Amino acid sequence: MHLRSLHFFKFTKYSHIAEALTLSDMLYWGGDTFVTVVLALFITQYIDGASASSVGIAYMIYRLTSSLSTVFIGRMFDSIKGYRDEVWALFSAAIIAGITYIMLSSATQIWQLYVAMGIIGICRAFDVNAWRLIFYTHLESKTKGKTIGTYDAIFGISMGAMAALSGFVGEIYGFRNVILIAGIIMVLGGIPVLSLRKDKLI
Repeated sequence: MHLRSLHFFKFTKYSHIAEALTLSDMLYWGGDTFVTVVLALFITQYIDGASASSVGIAYMIYRLTSSLSTVFIGRMFDSIKGYRDEVWALFSAAIIAGITYIMLSSATQIWQLYVAMGIIGICRAFDVNAWRLIFYTHLESKTKGKTIGTYDAIFGISMGAMAALSGFVGEIYGFRNVILIAGIIMVLGGIPVLSLRKDKLI
């Protein structure tokens, strides 16, 4: 049974793949956007001894771990035939990153922040590599531009909505709850791709 939560890709024979990947991306990066809006405020207010430089170091760790691991991860995917490994990588990255954010929501020490950002950075590398490999190899030449454009429109609108919602939630319920909710959203991002694990086109 294929996931049929979205119907914007009915013009391509790979519609169910595009739908599952788009919904997964909306949730995974929606959770990430939810965090990004308030992360600096969360760090400076709730992490003991943190400052603006701590925010910069945290983002550096996130990007550095992602950049240093991404080529290795890509080569690993290349060494395994088919795309089942990418499907499970998307699922695992969402679960691990989401749980890490959930744990981060109760953090008080700088080292906890840095470890969390390192883990999330590696999850990013797995997610980006796996997602792109599946999505861009399942595009029909005659509808390639329309498929990419449709995905980008859906993704952009959902990220904008998440960013606005994050600010409101932070003001009303506090920044710890924003991080917690973001983690839950990211965990949910692993569910849509499970519909592809036995797909004959993958």
